[in-house]
Amino acid sequence: MSGANEETGETMKKEWIDLCQRLDYQFQQPTILRQALTHKSFLPAETEENYGNNERIEFLGDAVLDLVISEMLMEKFPELDEGGLSKFRASLVSETGLSKQARSLDLGTCLLLGRGEEITGGRQKTSLLADTFEAVMAAIYLDSREKYGITKITRVIQTLFLPHLPKDAEGYITRDYKSELQEQVQKLFGIPSTYELLEETGPDHEKEFTMAVFVKEKECGRGRGASKKIASQLAAENALKRILEEPSLLQHEIFS
Repeated sequence: MSGANEETGETMKKEWIDLCQRLDYQFQQPTILRQALTHKSFLPAETEENYGNNERIEFLGDAVLDLVISEMLMEKFPELDEGGLSKFRASLVSETGLSKQARSLDLGTCLLLGRGEEITGGRQKTSLLADTFEAVMAAIYLDSREKYGITKITRVIQTLFLPHLPKDAEGYITRDYKSELQEQVQKLFGIPSTYELLEETGPDHEKEFTMAVFVKEKECGRGRGASKKIASQLAAENALKRILEEPSLLQHEIFS
């Protein structure tokens, strides 16, 4: 694969050519790929044409992934109901799940970043990588849809995700501990649970958050993770375990 597209004459960076090889997809319109890999912080030189950033097509990529992965899961796991399929899909397209895919494709080396993002480790940021992955999926769809419809993007997404699917879906689906905890707290105590950030540590690209869950101002559990969302789920899991094991003891603690 050469560095210039035969139809447009657009030159491709070596990192982008390597990315296309990893994706097993060759862009007919390299400017779409460039846009997908351009963070909003990047400012092109005065002599360069501005092709925009990936914020808008990231939105489209989210929808494309939902569509293709939904169909893929329905075909592979016919035993799952709507709720199971939704949870399974959510685990695959979560920020953590998509950032893993981005890292496997080495998207970090392909990004066009502003100086500030570069200094603060933007190439390794989980949220930034997940957003870029969505944008790249949108770029493949936009580049191929006129000639191939969704055939090409479906093949790319399936190639990336199918090898990581388990034989047993039930053991893979991420439980929503926050929702489960809320149901238990409402049933046992008739009051809502609340969450509070206790601690935030580490550099911007490797933040760790400690969250605690409270019922009537009594701490019931805490968790630590790479995002507030993950830490809250871990805190809820911890609290849920306590409530299910010793509901009477916890009730005494809360109302004493």
